[in-house]
Amino acid sequence: MRLFVSIIDLSGPTDVQTTNERMEFGVSFSVYDITVPVMVHGLNVMDDYLDHAQALERTKAFEPGTILGERLAPDMLTFGEQFSVGCNKVEAHMAKLMQHDPPAPSNTPMMYPALKGRLLETRGFLQNVQPDEISGAQSHTYELTPPIVRGWFGGEDYIRHLVLPDFFFHLSIAHAILRHLGAKIGKRDYLGNLTQQSGGDYSS
Repeated sequence: MRLFVSIIDLSGPTDVQTTNERMEFGVSFSVYDITVPVMVHGLNVMDDYLDHAQALERTKAFEPGTILGERLAPDMLTFGEQFSVGCNKVEAHMAKLMQHDPPAPSNTPMMYPALKGRLLETRGFLQNVQPDEISGAQSHTYELTPPIVRGWFGGEDYIRHLVLPDFFFHLSIAHAILRHLGAKIGKRDYLGNLTQQSGGDYSS
C-alpha cells in the first residue's frame, strides 16, 4: 500500500508566482506494517484501561467489577464487552486477511483477570502472524456480511475503512466510558507508550 504526500511550493514573490508547484512522492507501507504492530499497540492501551478501571473502582469505593457493566449508551456494549468483542474482531479480521476461516468467537467471562488474559492471548495471536501471510491482502476482495455491512470490498478499502476503524472504535469507546465515570485519563493515555522506531526526536 502506498501513501501519497503532496508538497506545495509557496516560495517566491506572490506577484510573479502564477501557479503552485506540486511535488508528490509515495511512501510504502506493507499490510503487516499498518495492521499487526498498530493493533498490538492498541491492545497494550486496552490493558492499561483495565488497570485504570480497577483503580477507579477502588477510588470511588465501587463494588469490584462494577465498571465492566457500564455502558456509554443503553444500546451499546458494556465496558467489558468492548475488550472481548474487540479481541474477537481482531482475530476475525486478521483471519480474513490471511484467507483463513475465522475462529469461533470467544465468550470471555466479564472479570478483570479473564479480560486481561484474553488481551494477552490476542497479542500472542498477532505476534505469530508473519508478514508474508498477509503480504497480498490488499489485492484480494472480501465478502462482508451484516450486522455492519453487506457486500464485496477490495482489500485496501476493507483494511482502511473497516479493519482499522473497527478496532479503534472499541478502544475509543472504552476510553470514553472511563472518562465519563471520572477516570483521570486523556489523549496521552489513548496514544499509549510512544516510541521512535524510524528516527526523529521525541520528548515526553
